[in-house]
Amino acid sequence: MLFVIFYVGDDRYVVDAKKVIEVVPLVKLSNFPNTANYVAGLCNYRAVPVPVIDIRCLLDGIMSRAVMSTRILLVKYTDYNDHEHHLGMIVEHATETISLEIERFHRSVQHSSENNYVSNMITDESGIIQWVDVDRLLSRHDCDVLYGSPVEPKE
Repeated sequence: MLFVIFYVGDDRYVVDAKKVIEVVPLVKLSNFPNTANYVAGLCNYRAVPVPVIDIRCLLDGIMSRAVMSTRILLVKYTDYNDHEHHLGMIVEHATETISLEIERFHRSVQHSSENNYVSNMITDESGIIQWVDVDRLLSRHDCDVLYGSPVEPKE
């Protein structure tokens, strides 16, 4: 299976390449007030505002560095109601893809209900690689804040 690999500090992470719409340079973001600290803002993607999260801030509480290899991964995010949205992820050193066998991934020992977006890992000659599940990045509350609460059907 093909993955996009990126780094948070010295740690390596991957996302399923099928979830990635496009990898774009870091652009100026518009403010998105009253959101979680890891929400970096909004970007304009083909005339549609897209929420952008800082993956390093989500994982470590530290904002990503704006270096030449810092990118925004535009991904397909499926919410709790199975609606698909665009989501931007600021990542560092996202410059390549890697092919990994799904069967070789193991469940993380740190798996918890609060941090279930990084639940599988694999090792190679360079160390550990952790798989970020894009669809589990946002809590139900943060998803509702970023994309709007689900609309109740009218009777």
